[in-house]
Amino acid sequence: MKNIALPLASALLVLSAHPVMGRAAAQFASLQQKSPTESKIFSGTILKNGDRYVLSDAGTKTSYVLDDAQKASPYEGKKVKVTGTVDAASNTIHIETIQEIA
Repeated sequence: MKNIALPLASALLVLSAHPVMGRAAAQFASLQQKSPTESKIFSGTILKNGDRYVLSDAGTKTSYVLDDAQKASPYEGKKVKVTGTVDAASNTIHIETIQEIA
């Protein structure tokens, strides 16, 4: 227990003595935890799958769940370009915009 307490106390003392360093370290840690998610453009056909809409790309044989049925429903069966961010864990596109393509 002493082996852990001494370094921890030293770190707290250093950070409290230099508040600017403490804030900078906290901001850096915050940035590391949040990975920037950039918008991407996806193309394919919007299909209804149960109560969800999916974007199906026949060329790559990839499908993504679309998170906003209200935005997706007018484009059911149409080829579209979807701009949004992907949640890789659930394979879901968080829709920003949808545009029909010819």
